[in-house]
Amino acid sequence: MARTRATALVKKDNCILMMHRYNNGEEYWVLPGGGLEEGETIENATLRELKEETSINATIEEKIMDFVDDKGDRHVLFLCNYLSGEVKLDDNSEEANNYDPNQTYIPQWVDIKRVKNLVMYPIKQKEYLCKIK
Repeated sequence: MARTRATALVKKDNCILMMHRYNNGEEYWVLPGGGLEEGETIENATLRELKEETSINATIEEKIMDFVDDKGDRHVLFLCNYLSGEVKLDDNSEEANNYDPNQTYIPQWVDIKRVKNLVMYPIKQKEYLCKIK
């Protein structure tokens, strides 16, 4: 079943906020985000997921990407303005309370120049980030 993934691009200095993932032996990076809850707008889902995954408060500036991948899943990317917060998993989030060592989520600021050398999904978002100066 196709799903919609709401994602946030948060920049601070020369860094972007990313999630370092270990998923059943695979290591990769994604932008913070996730699926919509029932009745939730995509904008609200973006800010909720950002808060749950990184403890960051932000506002949405603009939608910068909206596409459907090869699996039929929709990915919507919003440029967000950092307001406040220390980067860490929210203590009440599903990710913070997941005790499976094969499923880890590590939020961190990453120098934009490093993105080209990272395994990142979806590829279309990585290509976009590699064009940012």
